[in-house]
Amino acid sequence: MKYFIANWKANKNLDEANQWIEKYLSLPVTDQQYIVIICPPYPLLYPLKEKIKNRKNIYLGSQDLSIFEAGTYTGEVTAKSLSGLIDYSIIGHSERRKYFNESEESLFQKVHLAKKYNIKPIYCVRDENDKIPNLVQIVAYEPVYAIGSGSNEPVERVLEMKQKIHFPNESFFLYGGSVNKDNARTYLESPQIDGFLIGGTSLNPIEFHKIIVAA
Repeated sequence: MKYFIANWKANKNLDEANQWIEKYLSLPVTDQQYIVIICPPYPLLYPLKEKIKNRKNIYLGSQDLSIFEAGTYTGEVTAKSLSGLIDYSIIGHSERRKYFNESEESLFQKVHLAKKYNIKPIYCVRDENDKIPNLVQIVAYEPVYAIGSGSNEPVERVLEMKQKIHFPNESFFLYGGSVNKDNARTYLESPQIDGFLIGGTSLNPIEFHKIIVAA
């Protein structure tokens, strides 16, 4: 099974999200076994949920979730409130670590809460210094220099890092960092790479679909 995760980050409004999903769903489905996970901003989760009802192998994920379970935390979006709406959540993205100073302790707490409410964590690591919580089933390696730079990391170096990060057995290993239709296939030719966490390119449904087809 291969994973293709669209991380929209802080982009798109309701009209743009509807246009994206309608276009994507109109594109031909390939015969390969794969899962698509769309991770839009929080306000767009429910409208997209309605659009993908009864669609095979396409799911929703959040880009983050709260360190708190519930309570007087104005503005927080908790795993409990997301339960039943999403199936996955990105946790530990390098941008969250950088701009919001997220600690390893807080990220491990988020993983705990996600799993408590039946949300599968997509846990991001930057290098071998980022520890991976126990029982995480999807790990995404994203070298910071490659994110949004147009300079993807060579397959050989990606596989070297997989060995260094003490990758959990029986988990899925994803790569993220300037993935496009021209380089996607080279990664998935290796049985050790199970898919992609895609940022900027995922904002265009046609280009996102081209990566799936190419891979």
